[in-house]
Amino acid sequence: MARYTIAGFNMPQLSIMTGGMLGTLGIAFFVTTEYVTALFPLLFGVLIAGAGGVSIARPSVNAVSMHFAFLISSISVVLGLSTALTGSWVTTTSLIEQVMMSVIGVGHISAGYGAYLYGRPGSESEVQTCGTSAVTDKKPEPVRISDIIGSPEERITPAAVFALVTD
Repeated sequence: MARYTIAGFNMPQLSIMTGGMLGTLGIAFFVTTEYVTALFPLLFGVLIAGAGGVSIARPSVNAVSMHFAFLISSISVVLGLSTALTGSWVTTTSLIEQVMMSVIGVGHISAGYGAYLYGRPGSESEVQTCGTSAVTDKKPEPVRISDIIGSPEERITPAAVFALVTD
């Protein structure tokens, strides 16, 4: 079965990258503001990246771990937007962090919804398969860590874009 991918990354890999972005966001704003509450994105990031890692390590629990990752992303979006919109932030820097956390979470949820639509059944007799389609995949599942992460060229572009956006 073919897996849903964005820029060559499947949903577990995107979840790990989302977790990394949230973790980086939390650490950067904690260092900047020295508020312990600035570490909330780090907490969400660890949980989302952990769910992605579990999904890669144990493909049999892929659906459960990805649903958990999207639940955590949803909570981060709701928490970030409610904090930003109700004015319960202390500094403008805190507001920026909450908005950035929400944007990263919305991106992750949007990718997950794309995977859901990708695996939607074509008829009533078929079954919903999140993130996969009935088209056969010519490559076997990756087994080496270098296959999971990708080539250096595949890693440089997202890292460069993230560095440009966060600077």
